[in-house]
Formats: sequence, C-alpha cells, structure tokens
Amino acid sequence: MILIIAMIAIPAALAIISIVVPSRISGPLTALGGLCTAACIIAADLGGASGVRAPDALSAIFLLPVAIIYGTVGLYTHWYVRAESPANSEGERYRREFLALTNAFACSEIIVPLLTNMGGLWVALETTTILSALLIRLQGTAAALEAAWKYILIASCGLAFGLVGVVLLYVAGIGPLGDHHIPQWSAYIGAAAHLNPDAVRLAFIFALIGFGTKMGLAPMHAWLPDAHGAGPTPTSAMLSGALLSDALYAILRFAAIANLAVGHGLSHILFFVVGLISLFLAAFFLLQQRDIKRMLAYSSIEHMGVIACGLAFGAPLAVAGALLHAINHSASKSLAFFAAGRLTERYETREIAGIRGGIATLPVSGTLFALAGLSLAGLPPFGIFRSELMILGGGFQSGSWILAIVVALLLAVAFAGILRWVTTTSAGSAEGEIHRGERFGAAIYAMLLGFIVVLGLGLVVPPQLTQLLERAIAIVGQAS
Repeated sequence: MILIIAMIAIPAALAIISIVVPSRISGPLTALGGLCTAACIIAADLGGASGVRAPDALSAIFLLPVAIIYGTVGLYTHWYVRAESPANSEGERYRREFLALTNAFACSEIIVPLLTNMGGLWVALETTTILSALLIRLQGTAAALEAAWKYILIASCGLAFGLVGVVLLYVAGIGPLGDHHIPQWSAYIGAAAHLNPDAVRLAFIFALIGFGTKMGLAPMHAWLPDAHGAGPTPTSAMLSGALLSDALYAILRFAAIANLAVGHGLSHILFFVVGLISLFLAAFFLLQQRDIKRMLAYSSIEHMGVIACGLAFGAPLAVAGALLHAINHSASKSLAFFAAGRLTERYETREIAGIRGGIATLPVSGTLFALAGLSLAGLPPFGIFRSELMILGGGFQSGSWILAIVVALLLAVAFAGILRWVTTTSAGSAEGEIHRGERFGAAIYAMLLGFIVVLGLGLVVPPQLTQLLERAIAIVGQAS
C-alpha cells in the first residue's frame, strides 16, 4: 500500500511544486520524481508477481508502460524545457506550466490501471483527456490549438460512448447485485452468469467504441495524428506510450466481463474488425507521410491494431503477446519520439524531406532514432519482434490461418513504410549548415534508459514479468 500511495503522491506533489518554484529547481525534481515513481511501480509489480502487493496482475501489467514513460520523460523534460523555451519570464511561465501539467498528467495515467471500479475508471480517463489537451495546446501555435480542440471534441464524444457502456453494465448488474450496487469489476465477474446478457453485449460495444476512440483504434482514430504531431515531444511520448495503454486497460476490463457473461464470440469478432481496419489504414498511411511525428502517430495506430488482433485470436500465446506488445510499444515509441524531438530541434523542421543524415549530425540521437524505427518496424532482436511473433504464433495456434496471414501481410506493408522514412532521415549526410555533434546530457540518458528496455525485452522476458503475464491471461481471458 505504501508503494501505491508513493507512486500517486510523488507526481501529484511535483505538479504543485512545479507551479510555485522556479523551473531550474522543479526540472531536476521532475527527473528524480519520474525515476522514483518508476522504481515504486516496479517494486509493487515484483511484489504482485508473488501475490503480495499489486491490485491484480492486469493492473500490474498496465502500470509498466507508465513506469517506462514517466521514468524517462522526467529526464528528457529536463533538456526539453530549456531547448524549447526562451530564457525570459515568458519562457519561465511556459516551463512552469509544462512541468506542472506533465506531472499531473503522469499522476492521472498511473491512477487509471489502479482502478477496478468501472465508474471511477471512466472518471480517471476523462481526467487524462483534460490534462493532455492542456498540454497539447501549450505551444500556442494555430496547429496546436486546432489539434487540442479536435482532440477534446473527439475524445469527449468517445468517452460519452464509454459512459453509456458503464451505465449499461450497471443496468446489467441490477438483477443479481441490487439496485444500488457498487460498480466494482470483481462483483460483475462473480455475478457474470446472472447478468442481463443483452445489456452486457451493448455495454461492451459502447465501451469498445468509447475507449477505443481514446486508444486510437480506427475508424475512431482521427484525433491521434494531429494531437501527437502538434503536441510537445514529451507529451506525444506520454500520449502514445501510456495513454493508449490506459484505454486498452479499460477495454480489457469490459471484455473479461463480456466473455464470461455472453461468451467469447462477440469480443473476438469486434476486436478483429477494429484491429484489421486499424492495421490497414495505418500501414498505407505510413507509406505517404511527410511529417516525422505524424509518421510515429500512424505507427501507434498500427500497433494498437496489432494488439486488438492478438486479443481477437484468443489463444493464450496471442493474448500474452498482445499484453507484452503494449509494454514493448510504449518503450519503443517513447524512444522514437524522444530521438525525433532531438532531430526536429536540430533541423528546425518536422518535415521528413528536411531531415537528412541524422546519424552523422547527431551520432547518439540519430542512431537511437534509427534503432527505435527498426524496433517499431518489427525487426529482431527488439521486444516488438518477440511480441508480434507471439501474436502471429497464437493466431496460427488458434486455427485462424487466413486472418493471421492477412495480419502478417499488413505488417509487411507497415514495415516497408517505417523502414523507408527511417532510412531517409538517418542515412547520408546533412545538407546546408547544420551543426554536427551533441553533448551527453539528461535527454541522452533518458533515451539510453529507454533503449535498454527496448532491447532487453527482446533478448529476455524476466521471470517475474512472465508470471504476471500468465496471471493476466487468466483475468483477460477467461477470454479465450
């Protein structure tokens, strides 16, 4: 319990501190706080693996993306706020607001996987929408303001669907649990056989549309490329690496109830539909991107589609691969956004056509961007290769041969798109008078820390994580 209190209290306290103290103090404190919070989450998860501390294994799994992101964002932000804001009073106001909102956003992202109350889960996700929208509009450009409004409108519409899903689930539980029951996930699981089946089906459909909007699943994904492209780089990493996982966590809670109450058919079919549409759209949009951050945003849609397909296959190997993929995607995508932020700052453009010779110009950041791109493309020995292999293996294991082949073909198209842009931006030499070289600092340490996770989960999955995955599979699926 102490660790859980600490992982919430640290970012919450830093959000307040960042408003009242100068950024030269709150910046290093945010870096330290992110690392301490990540340590608390890992310690709680290790305890959870032996059945001691974590709320349950599914919560423990979905805390890990937040640990990876907040642990590295804190360090990266120390460089970012100084590089992206002028050294005057206006810049100081920006830095204080950015650090306060970043810590508050991290706090809300941590709270989501800790909740198993379905109503509370909706409220926490709505809070993440408000805080992240404030971060997206912070740069004050016309594109940022438009992206923030678009994000608020679409995400709020989605969450309205999610709220209807929560209400319908409550209606489904009135018979067995009473008129004034607490909407606790474990209560619905215990009474699954007696829930109103029609209300449960509708609840899952509304939850998938509502929280799927937040997760960036097509065709509800329209907000994602603009928000990720226009927001500050650390915010883009937090949106892509942790927020999408939080929305997935909410969907899985609904899916587990629906699978027990009405069988697996409904969730498997709907996961296939949104998964394949997401993969198809993202794969072909990746081929024609012009903006480096929008390219990474479409890659996020692709990987959310891969996860949905893994859940749809239903085999334990595929479900384990989908859960592991959520962690791998968080690590690889945050690394890619961090490195892309370094490149766009040096080249002063987000246009892919304006970035050439990234490795020659920024030897560490450029190399890490290339490696993150190869990881996102699904090449070994990185973690995403392992989890995609598990998902496809589970697909063949479940007998869904044709669908598994379709997923593999779409992954090949996405691979070509990512590889094309990564090669274009990384290889060769820079044109014009671009300064070459970089100093080691907080941003590089943040990226190296992320790269250790990206590579490490490809080489080996720790036994504690394997235990958590096995227990989470038992939760999700009953699923399968």
